[in-house]
Amino acid sequence: MPPKYSRELSRPVAQGPRLKEQFRTSPCEVACPVGTSIQKMQALAEKGEFTEALRYLRAKNPFPGITGRVCPHFCMDACNRSRMEGRVNTRALERACADLAERGAALFRNRPATGRKVAVIGGGPAGLTGAYFLALLGHAVTVYEAEPLLGGVPRYGVPDFRLPRHVVDREVGLVLETGVRAHVNTRVGVDISMDEIRDRFDAVVIATGVPAENSLPVPGADRAVRAVEFLREAALGRAAGKVGKRVVVMGGGGVGFDCAFTAKRLGATEIHVICLEKSGEMRAPAEDLELAAREGIRIHNGCTMSAIRTKDDAVTGVDFYEVREFRFDDAGKPVLEPMPGGSRSLDCDTVIFAVGMKTDLDFLGEDAGGLALTPRRWIVVDERQATSREKHYAAGDVAAGPASIAGAVGGGRRAAFAVHAFLTGEDARVWIINDENMLEPRDDMAGSVDPYVVPFEEIHGISRCAPAQPETEAVSDCAKPFAELGLGFTREQAMTEAARCLHCGHCKACGTCVDDCPGYVLEMAPYGDGERPQVEHGDECWHCANCRTSCPTGAIGFTFPLRMRV
Repeated sequence: MPPKYSRELSRPVAQGPRLKEQFRTSPCEVACPVGTSIQKMQALAEKGEFTEALRYLRAKNPFPGITGRVCPHFCMDACNRSRMEGRVNTRALERACADLAERGAALFRNRPATGRKVAVIGGGPAGLTGAYFLALLGHAVTVYEAEPLLGGVPRYGVPDFRLPRHVVDREVGLVLETGVRAHVNTRVGVDISMDEIRDRFDAVVIATGVPAENSLPVPGADRAVRAVEFLREAALGRAAGKVGKRVVVMGGGGVGFDCAFTAKRLGATEIHVICLEKSGEMRAPAEDLELAAREGIRIHNGCTMSAIRTKDDAVTGVDFYEVREFRFDDAGKPVLEPMPGGSRSLDCDTVIFAVGMKTDLDFLGEDAGGLALTPRRWIVVDERQATSREKHYAAGDVAAGPASIAGAVGGGRRAAFAVHAFLTGEDARVWIINDENMLEPRDDMAGSVDPYVVPFEEIHGISRCAPAQPETEAVSDCAKPFAELGLGFTREQAMTEAARCLHCGHCKACGTCVDDCPGYVLEMAPYGDGERPQVEHGDECWHCANCRTSCPTGAIGFTFPLRMRV
């Protein structure tokens, strides 16, 4: 067989991980929990077409301005370019597309009304993503949110210096513009019962996250401040004056460091982070550790707390000890082995517990409303986010455990398309945004197998890629404590950085294969919105694979005839 090309997208895909025209792809796209069309976004950004790039982003994710700031960038960790001079800064490019695109552009239209009603319980990333796509699919959607404002973790759990509130306002507002109705300050199980919701709606998406916080079974634990509650109070402007000068945070994840950075901006002068993980094994992103070093926050690795000391009902310090080994049991509880002689202590005024979150499913009623749960009390769902009870779906942390905003977005979108299939019977494997800016089912575009992930070693034409150092985001010099730390890319920086993408596994129409074909069986011919290499004389192909070894993206695949294998 002559060569086959794995093509770049020619239209935004909203749903469908397997595409007939993309049988090869990059590690970054496979690693993204949202399923973002990363390479297409970067190809458009390279040309300065940020508005069109935003269309491709919003086809799968209504919150690119949020994830472009606070996503833990699993895609960047997998980037093949890291084997050269450094990975592509995909997160900053996503933010650039959201910030530099034309205002009011890249908005989609709702499909005709289906007459079906869907309730979404929880107004965080998973719930709002599900509501967004359900509304675009033509359903009447109502969101029930216990807090006074929509947004969930991005609004209440991420400090302003990482994610300004106006960005959250902007992107939540775009969800509401699709016609989604929202009842805030409405706690299901208190202000409205689950039975009422089941009676009023044709389907339910549960996206309540993990609102309950874990504690530690140590003396004085009742005097500790809970991490998420602390961040919520800070987000609402109610934490000033409530933090002492010396603060100890128990927990070395991203939430723990957000508490440490927030405490510093509220006036704390001495901050310690105690965490079970050893150095090099911490769950916090590398940039958190770098910022902690710059801001003088001390980290105590391989330790856990044994007591909070108090005097006259006020915190005076903590006792902690080194841990030789720890593991988690099936219920998620840590099993610890202390290090002999490893006891320590610190004086402090405030202790913050950032030791994990858990679900609160009391609103579902007795036995969780008949829903199957994991040992850690997460709702069991299948690959389409369906629960064990008909017409009930779940997405986000309530179904997967504490994860990422990107993971919540991906789960919310899957739930929306699954609910649509359940309510209407319209169940396509691929959905696109068509020329009318509406969702359209395109089962004909679906592939039958997962795409092959192209490793760095298989990009044989990599020598044609000139080295290019990654662009560096500007850092704010604003003196205000909660001013956003990073300013992102300028337009020119974004275009330069996007040009570093190797487009692993996707043809970018460079024509190298045509130039290097010794049999002249390949030609550049019209395809989509431009020209692409085409096999024009397949019967004359020698199967020399010269095109494959010269392709700078690894986008060419071969199926050799049987006679060539003998």
